[in-house]
Amino acid sequence: MGKNKLQITYDFNFTLIALTVNLKPYRLAWFLNEKLDFSLAKQENIVLEFAANKKLAIVNYEHKTEYRTFKLLKNRAEEGTELFNAYLLPELKNFDYFLLLENESSTFDENVFLNKIKEIPFVQFAMKVDLDSLKSRDNLIF
Repeated sequence: MGKNKLQITYDFNFTLIALTVNLKPYRLAWFLNEKLDFSLAKQENIVLEFAANKKLAIVNYEHKTEYRTFKLLKNRAEEGTELFNAYLLPELKNFDYFLLLENESSTFDENVFLNKIKEIPFVQFAMKVDLDSLKSRDNLIF
């Protein structure tokens, strides 16, 4: 008798921007709010569970509009006793934060948005990430 395999594919219909910034999450959220006219607000940490009872807690700020959702995610996990110190996207551990953009509007220009982020004095580097090249992109499904 043949084996059946369950194949699960996700639709990654969002944009991911990687940021190198040497700031605390609340300070970065404040600068993004000022520059982009956002209202990023702290949400509960996102907890990802892995094998061997390992958990990864990711700092999460969110700004929601009618057609868009912006999430500021810290790449390095929060430290704790039952948590392990790892990265949300290990292959991009040189980046401190990610901006995840879920956009349902056709009038949004990602290049203009990225250029505004680069104008923030504390942002050392910002780039759009090709999601197809990430091995751990499933960590972004929550």
